[in-house]
Amino acid sequence: MNDGTTSYSDREIINSWAVAEIGPGISRVLSAKGLMRPNADRCIGFFYVDHEDGITFRIHSLCRTGAGKPPEIVVNFENHGEGLILHSDEVGAYTLLSNDEANRLSLLEEQRWRIYYEPEPLQAVRKRADLDRFRAPGYFDDVSVILVSKDRELIPEGVWVRLEGQSDDGASFRGTLLNEPYSDFGVHEGDMVTVSFAEDEEGRFLVAEVESR
Repeated sequence: MNDGTTSYSDREIINSWAVAEIGPGISRVLSAKGLMRPNADRCIGFFYVDHEDGITFRIHSLCRTGAGKPPEIVVNFENHGEGLILHSDEVGAYTLLSNDEANRLSLLEEQRWRIYYEPEPLQAVRKRADLDRFRAPGYFDDVSVILVSKDRELIPEGVWVRLEGQSDDGASFRGTLLNEPYSDFGVHEGDMVTVSFAEDEEGRFLVAEVESR
């Protein structure tokens, strides 16, 4: 969570650099590897989406700060902070850096490690702002979906689906069912389902229509 004076949405923080206080979560990660520095009072890291673990903060550098001054980097970690990660909920207070601020700190050099976390099928899904209201907080690829049976008289159920991609026309999505339905819809946790938008008098929602197998 962000305990600072500015509140950021999940969309605002993903793929962004931030200066964070060294709170309990970050201290735990750094202390476990013996990387704490007494002359550093903040760290600089990057928020990205891990498909399974959600929005993650990768600690890139330690820095010190002063009133009205830009952060001064004390140490840059090897391999851009590989292994120095924690979920965004554990980060504590932080402030996002603008691209200009990040560039002045030489942070915008090529980050090849990001390629692994940005597969092409997911890039288009993550750009869809119309999905944001359905996304699980802190887990950007997971959305709430109403599961509906095509051929059985079952009460629709709310489930979570981890999106894996979208159709060529963007009208539907494919994703992995993350929880076992209470009723027998013919699909189970771990199965792939097709998700699309639907609308009724209460508004727009995501639905997965399935049939028994």
